[in-house]
Amino acid sequence: MEENDSKANKATWNAWMSDVVLSCVMPYIEDPKDRDAVSLVCRRWFELDALTRKHITITASCTTTLDSLRRRFGHLESMKFKGKPRTTMFRSIPEDYMPPWVREIAENFNYLKSLHFVRMNVSDPALELLARARGSVLQVLKIDKCRGLSTDGLLHVGRFCRQLRTLLLEDSTIVEKDGQWLHELAMNNTALESLNFYMTNLGKVSVKDLELIAKNCSSLVSVKVSDFEVSDLVDFFRAATALKEFSGASFKAERENNCDIQFPPRLCSLGLLYMEKNEMPILFPFATSLRKLDLLFTFLDTEDLCVLIQRCPNLEILEARNVIGDRGLEVLAQSCKRLKRLRIEQGGDEQGLEDEEGVSEEGLITLAQGCLELEYLSIYISDITNEALECIGTYLNNLSDFRLVLLDREERITDLSLDNGVRALLMGCKKLRRIALYLRPGCLTDLGLCFIDHYRPNIRWKHLNIQDQWFS
Repeated sequence: MEENDSKANKATWNAWMSDVVLSCVMPYIEDPKDRDAVSLVCRRWFELDALTRKHITITASCTTTLDSLRRRFGHLESMKFKGKPRTTMFRSIPEDYMPPWVREIAENFNYLKSLHFVRMNVSDPALELLARARGSVLQVLKIDKCRGLSTDGLLHVGRFCRQLRTLLLEDSTIVEKDGQWLHELAMNNTALESLNFYMTNLGKVSVKDLELIAKNCSSLVSVKVSDFEVSDLVDFFRAATALKEFSGASFKAERENNCDIQFPPRLCSLGLLYMEKNEMPILFPFATSLRKLDLLFTFLDTEDLCVLIQRCPNLEILEARNVIGDRGLEVLAQSCKRLKRLRIEQGGDEQGLEDEEGVSEEGLITLAQGCLELEYLSIYISDITNEALECIGTYLNNLSDFRLVLLDREERITDLSLDNGVRALLMGCKKLRRIALYLRPGCLTDLGLCFIDHYRPNIRWKHLNIQDQWFS
């Protein structure tokens, strides 16, 4: 009898220890797929996952009910709502999709600190309800590529969400009635760390309110605005002493004092609009400190970009148009050995800035041989060869996300098919998790398509387009 009791006590002790150990480990398991796998082991692990999970992502097409979500994940601190993958598909999202979720959040998710809406219809009444019910605890609010709201809804956010550390509105369609929302935010918030209303066309906000936010929020490190003139932000830059990231201001007119602007001393990420060659010297004094540079909306030609990139040896993230050309990629490979993320978009040639050759396989080869730490590469290219893809597989061992768009500038592609190049890339880039290829007929055969699943079965997202034939 005593022996049985001893065994029972030992089993209870082992089970208790298992729970203690697992509850300590669980918070460090952040990947949703890993979490899902753990929760399927047994009922107890399912329960521990429910108790310790802090974040969940919900898609517009999900079948999860509000009640089951609340009962299973009662301690959520962060929620992300994702709409359709294309902004052109907004109409397929029910107009009344959000209100039930917002009401449920307002009433039951007491631990919630962070909300992120992506490509959703977010209404003013929903924002008001959310701000009034959760404004005292909400720290992060991201309204990303959304529509359906106006500045009236943002007014309630600025008035009631006084603990906000992050407010993101980037690329959202917002009906602008006035700029009072930013004034309310400036008057009521002292905790803000990141403010982003980039690409929103919100033009009625006052630069004085921006200055007040900089003065009141000592931890403000990131600001992305819609469309201020750089010369009007002198006092803001002077007040924002902790600022590390800034984007959105533009050079609209010839101003003599443009080159006299003093940026904050800690600034290491910058994106200025409509910058031309004459304004480039404004960056030179702190170019060596820059870690991120967004040049997508500048009027710089190939030579200008080469001059600027040479002065930024510590760049880790660069965004530019394909006007950068092969010469620009060569300079990048020689000067920026720490580069981790590169995005090269297609540039319009209405300003006569397009490089005659654009970016070709030669520039891609040079880039792969020089920037060995690249983790993300998205590029529009005029020609591609197996050799270029093989170089990526040989040298870019840290690459986890690769996206290539083959432009139709050239009448014929030099080297077809690209099956062997794709295979070499997949075999060499063992960390690859996301891949997108936009090619022409003949670039990839059925064998090449099979290589993707065979050599990299752990790819979580793939997107292939061969002349309007889609494979995902």
